[in-house]
Formats: sequence, C-alpha cells, structure tokens
Amino acid sequence: MSRVTISPDALVRLTQIAGEAGCAILGHYGKGGPVETKGDNSPVTLADKAAHAKISAALAAWDPTIPVISEEGEIPGPEGRAGWRRFWLVDPLDGTKEFIQQNGEFTVNIALIEDGVPVLGVIYAPALDLLYYAGQGLGSWKREKGGAPVRIFSRPPLPQHALRVAESRSHPSKELEEYLATILVAERVPAGSSLKFCWVAEGKADIYPRLGPTMEWDVAAGDCIFRNSGEKKPRASSLVYNQPALKNPGFVIGLDDSALETGSGEGRVVWFTGLSGSGKSTIARQVVAALEARGEAVEYLDGDAIRDIFPATGFTRPERDAHIRRVGWVASRLERHGVTVIASLVSPYEESRRFVRGLCRHYHEVYVSTSFDECARRDVKGLYAKALKGEIKHFTGLDDPYEPPATPELTIDTTNLPVDAAVQRVLAYLDGGRA
Repeated sequence: MSRVTISPDALVRLTQIAGEAGCAILGHYGKGGPVETKGDNSPVTLADKAAHAKISAALAAWDPTIPVISEEGEIPGPEGRAGWRRFWLVDPLDGTKEFIQQNGEFTVNIALIEDGVPVLGVIYAPALDLLYYAGQGLGSWKREKGGAPVRIFSRPPLPQHALRVAESRSHPSKELEEYLATILVAERVPAGSSLKFCWVAEGKADIYPRLGPTMEWDVAAGDCIFRNSGEKKPRASSLVYNQPALKNPGFVIGLDDSALETGSGEGRVVWFTGLSGSGKSTIARQVVAALEARGEAVEYLDGDAIRDIFPATGFTRPERDAHIRRVGWVASRLERHGVTVIASLVSPYEESRRFVRGLCRHYHEVYVSTSFDECARRDVKGLYAKALKGEIKHFTGLDDPYEPPATPELTIDTTNLPVDAAVQRVLAYLDGGRA
C-alpha cells in the first residue's frame, strides 16, 4: 500500500489501472452477451461489471483509505460521505450504448477528487487505444496507439468567432438545438462518452454544451483533463463534486474563462427569484439605479420585458426552463465583458437556476421569499385573481410549483420590509460579498 499523491508516478499508475480495465472490457467486446436495464433505464453489461471489479480492486490495493464511488458499485448516501475530502469517482464503462453499437467511442473514466476538485484524471478508450490523462499542476496529456505521450492545450474561443461544438452522439436534445441557435456555429463535432471533454482539451472543439443533468462520475475525469489543458493557467469549470445527489445540472465547458483573454473588467450576475408580486422587480430596478449612480456598468434583464420581446416563450415547465436558460446565457455573456447584470425572473425551478449558476463566473442569488398569500393580497398585476378563477394556467404557486432556493446568497421577505430597506440589504451584500 502507498499513499496517492498528485505526481507523475501517480498518473502512470492510474493509466495502468485504466488500461487493465480496458482489457477487461475488450474481452467482452463484440461478443453479445446479456444487457440489463438499471433503475434509471440505462444499460449495463458484463463488460461494465468486469471493469468495475478491476478498478475497485486496484484502487483499494493502492490506498485503501480513499473511498471509491463507482457507477456500478454501492454508493453511500450524502450523510455517509459528508466529511469526505478525498475520494475516487469511477465510471467503469462510459458510453455503454456505444459499446453495444460497437462504434469504439466508449471509455474508462477514473478521477481523484480532493476538496471538491478533480486533481487526477484518466480517460481510456480501449477500442481506439486512445488515452488522455491529467493532474493538477501536471498538465493534460494524450497517448495514441501506444505512441509517445503528447501534451495537449486548449484556449478560450475569440469573441464573435464561430465555434466548433462537441456534442453527444447518443443524447440529442431540443435544449441543445435552442442553445446552438443563440451562437455562431462553425462545426458540430459528435462524439460518444466523455471524449467530448477531450476534444475541447486538445482543441478539436471550442465548447461542449451539455444542457441536461449528468452524474458526477460521468464528468469528473474529463473535467480534470479540461481544467489542466490551459496554456498558462487552469481552465475554469463550473462542475462541482460530492453533492447530495452526485448530480450536476447542465453546463457549457469551454466558455467559462473567455473573459480572461479579453481584458474585460470583472462582472457579476445578481439573480432575483421569487413569486410574481413578491417585490423582486421593484427591488432589482432600484438596485440598478443605485449602481448606475455609482458609475458601474449595469444591465437589467426583466423576465416579463423579455417575454414581451419574444412572446412565444410560453409557460409550461419546458418553456419556462428554456426561457430561463436563454436569459441566463445572455447574462453570462454580459458578465464576461465586465457588466454587472441584475436579472429578475420568477425562475421557479431549482434545476434551471443551477444551470444559470453554472454558466456564470460570479453568480449571486437573491431569493425574495414573500409568501403566496401576501403576493395574492397585493395582486399588483391582477394575475392572482385571474389564476384563482382558472383564467390563467400554469400559474406559479397555484397549479405550477415554485421550488425555493436551497442555498441562496441572500433571502429577503418583503411582507414587513420596506423597499428602501430591502434595496440597502442587497447593496450592502454586494459591497461586502463581491467575489
């Protein structure tokens, strides 16, 4: 037994473990065999299980003090791993659909997480004999068909340039098409499994947008390789680890540190969320006026005003979600040019707000927690009366849920708090809480 360190020797050992797992997978490749369906409707094969057994045994022999979370293993609940500072995240066979279809684009993914950051990572595509690996402070590397390792680099795309987009071969989505409609696209580069991270890390693609949730073991190794592919400093990533459900919301890899190359000042996004009539827009507008009076570059994004410009946005859950993601993407782009963005949207769904947080570098969530009864009593737009009569469908808080933020940066209840006092609370937070 030896302690795992962040070192070239550790990377060598980790790539050997991935190679052994790859051999176990190839022992089942192209031979058919049973395909089971797990509870989340994803497939699992004998190859998944064989790779899991190899990796789990090898990591335990290396350093049994570091726990392992593997997609095919027993996964402890959030209470059991609450104090973990170091642990392995393993996807023994990422891209099982590609394995079954025999297109070669499946991988072994292993990453070491330390204090919430992937510090060692390896991705091995055994059918392609293609290996990527990285370590914190050690750079990102590629080895192809047994050749010599080559250091790989990535850089943020230039502003206003058309982008090469890495996309999933097996997971098309309406959300992706809507996102791509908002940017200039030079080329779409499909790939299976976690190889999409590697395409960005070596410059084959500029960005990788994944707008649906992913499990942490799906992304940790690729995230490590991407983060360490910067030429002078690590690339920025919004992905985080050891969350209660071990799940990340949607993300866009590759754009997050573009402001570092433009010389723009530091921006931020202040996102007001709460029920209609809670007071969020009134507070937000006065915060904007106060920041403008100081000479700060500010842009105000109001959900209702944007709906008036794009009236076909709709109010079903998918339509609301798409609306929030679009506004969030615009906010993140303004932020990267040094603008303070004040956004006011009901934004009722936690997953949508987490997606926006992932797009932004400095995101501050202000939850205006005024109750439904108080908002209905005020009914400043007459919407509650119509909703209670059934004249408005999908009304948040009535026949459509509002999911309160779990950990907002600031919570304000305007039931008994005057607007001026609420504005001063926000300004005081921003003056003291700017990242």
